[in-house]
This record gives sequence, C-alpha cells and structure tokens, in this order.
Amino acid sequence: MSPQRYRFFLVMLGLSVFSKGYSDFTNTEQLLAEMSVIKNDPILLEQALVSGKERALLCGNCHGKNGNSVRDYIPNLASQNAAYLFNQFELFATGERKDYVMGRLAKGFSREDKINIALYFSVMPVEPRELSVTVTAQGEKIYQSYCFTCHQKDGHGDGSYPRIAGQPYQFLIKTLNGFSGGDKKRANSPMTVIVANMNEQQLKEVAAYVASMP
Repeated sequence: MSPQRYRFFLVMLGLSVFSKGYSDFTNTEQLLAEMSVIKNDPILLEQALVSGKERALLCGNCHGKNGNSVRDYIPNLASQNAAYLFNQFELFATGERKDYVMGRLAKGFSREDKINIALYFSVMPVEPRELSVTVTAQGEKIYQSYCFTCHQKDGHGDGSYPRIAGQPYQFLIKTLNGFSGGDKKRANSPMTVIVANMNEQQLKEVAAYVASMP
C-alpha cells in the first residue's frame, strides 16, 4: 500500500468509528465531516479526484465525462453537492431509488468510490446550455417565493439539498411533473407540496428560470 493510500485508510478508519457502519451510513453530518477532511488535505483530495475521475468514466455515456449530461432529460452532475451525490448513490444501491442502470452501477461502487466520484463531479464546472424557451420575471418570482429555502437563492443548494441551477430544462420539467403527481415514487417528497401551488405554465416558467441560472 502506498503512503498516500495508507494515509487515506487511516483517516477513513478513524472517522468510521463514529458511524454505524456502511449499511447504516445515513448521517449527513458525519459524511460532510469526512469529506471536509479530504478536501482540506491536498494529498487526499488529489488522490480522491484522480480516483473519482477514473471511476466516473462509467457515468460518461449519460452524464458526460465531465458531469455535463449528453441528453436534455438527464441531469448534470457537474458542480453538484458532493454529499447529495453520495446519498443518491446509496439510495440507488439499496433500491430505494429505482433505475436499472444506476442501481447496477451503485451496487458495484465501494464506499470509497462513491465519495471519490462525488468529490470529482462536485469540482467540475457546469457548462451553459442554449435555452430554446423564454426566461421570464415570473419564473424568477416563483423561484424566490417557493424554492430558495432549500435550494438557496442561487440554486446551488447545500449539504443534502441538490444544486438545481443550470440543470437541463427538459430534465427539470420531467422532475417537476413527477412531483406534481406523475410519479408515485415521489409522492412522499416535500416537493409535492411545493409544486401543488403551481399550474402547468408556472412549472414551465420556473423550470426555464432555474435552467438559466449560472
């Protein structure tokens, strides 16, 4: 084992004694603390990003090699919050979130893989997309009325809340429609209460605004 990997192993081992173990690792604060240790150690961070980039190649066909999706109905992973990404990997691995491809990939990733991939995508910049829809002042008003509490005024979220700024318009529409009743798997999400206050036109307007956010 190289000195760098041994150092990483010791940090991970020391932090893991405060968690319940891999199968019960749902404590976001513990995960953020672990990622903070890696981010603040140049050697560990460099190793994590190199490993994450290598493993992220498996994600490139859909999400793009740098995390900018290659299809408008698939989300960007670039600049996404690392803790959020890790938690989604866990949900796909356990089957709580359903997707054939993501489920198989997530089950094949080790915990270290998930952390490294999440950190790698989190530092990749979002590439602006050309919008074919009009961004309106009403879209911004709706966002600042209903969405900013969790996703922040800039749409970047924090911790366990995802960054939604700059996501593809079609992906945003698909997701919002799912929360509005088109997807029973999302019925228990707090987002269902939010979108219940919006009609179809308002959903389109807020989606256009969010897609345009840097």
